[in-house]
Amino acid sequence: MSDPAPGETSTPIENPEQIERRGLEITERDIVFECPHCREELVVDLEGAGMAFNCVHCGQPVTVPEYHGPSLYFLEQATSKLTEALRDARRAAPKKFDLAGRTADELMARRTDLERQLEEMRAQSAEIRGQVNHAMIQLHRYQLKLEMLNESHAELETELKAIAERLMRLQSSLGNSA
Repeated sequence: MSDPAPGETSTPIENPEQIERRGLEITERDIVFECPHCREELVVDLEGAGMAFNCVHCGQPVTVPEYHGPSLYFLEQATSKLTEALRDARRAAPKKFDLAGRTADELMARRTDLERQLEEMRAQSAEIRGQVNHAMIQLHRYQLKLEMLNESHAELETELKAIAERLMRLQSSLGNSA
């Protein structure tokens, strides 16, 4: 990688796994990139995209690159952890509730707490359903764009082939004329 001119954007780091091994907690909201001057890794929240600051390692000016979504490594790790947690939850024995010996006040407090937790879970579920719906719509848009690009690509290839054939016929007719 070459050093960018002042004001140019740094390049996102090739292997975010290196950073995650250093004990930093990288989230899907982080932009992971390296300083173009000292090659040290930097992590900035996605809201910092396009901002300029001095590198914490070398003090040189750095511009945060645009956010292009979470790293593939992060997505794989997050998916793996969620899958493992779901598998563990399914294997766990059902909870048994021992309510004997509890006072009415304790039971009322526990009920209030459980109702609050349920409400939080419902809100989280609704938020996630909204995010999934948004992602599905975005995926559909990308699929349509890809179809359009593929059709345009096929048209260009066909035209290019026709031009090549026509040029060959013209060259062969010029060769026969000479």
